[in-house]
Amino acid sequence: MASNIQNQILTRLLTSKKLRYSDIKTDETANDLFNYHLQFLVKKGLLLKDEEGYSLSPLGIKHVADEYPLNPKGEVANLFKMNVITIVSQNSKDGIKILNQVRGRHPSFGKKGVMGGSIHKGEEVLAGAKRKLEEETGLGADFKVLGFERRILNVGGELFSDIIYCLCYADEVMGELKANTEFGTNEWVSLDEAIKNDEPRADSIESVSKILESIKSGTISKMSIFFHESKQTEE
Repeated sequence: MASNIQNQILTRLLTSKKLRYSDIKTDETANDLFNYHLQFLVKKGLLLKDEEGYSLSPLGIKHVADEYPLNPKGEVANLFKMNVITIVSQNSKDGIKILNQVRGRHPSFGKKGVMGGSIHKGEEVLAGAKRKLEEETGLGADFKVLGFERRILNVGGELFSDIIYCLCYADEVMGELKANTEFGTNEWVSLDEAIKNDEPRADSIESVSKILESIKSGTISKMSIFFHESKQTEE
């Protein structure tokens, strides 16, 4: 998938459920050349097309979700990586609030809950948590590691992702929250709403619910570092 045109198409659909041809097309590319690459992605199964436009297929979502998705043979190559989950709370007159995000990017487009992202090679976990929070919300915080979860996710009978998540927590933040960024829409929600948004289901991080319940019960400071492994299936 070396073509810059194909990467442009996939990038535009990364932050949308569906787009029409005119929304994807760039002015700099000749129509015939652009259409060739667009149809190539459809033929390869990375895009779906219907009367309303184009969207990422499940294979396309897998492609954009992985940092190094294809090997020299054009096969999915690297499905094992490490992510950080940033759980942030603050006290308010209405009780404890949890920072939530409605994701604006695949593979979790439209889902609401606590946020996170990939750790860079050579980057320390807590530095990665701090970087992701600032990138996605404009806030600063000093995190501590609560535990780890390895989640193996199968979609449609095939391996979709295999990720180790480092779950980090902060109860003090600095700065002003950016409500909207390229990553999604951010807001403070009640603790009960946060628990509901991140309740265990297919394509969830099961340990998030455990941490939120510990915040609610006031036992978060006594939580020992844990490791949890889950295997989930989504049709």
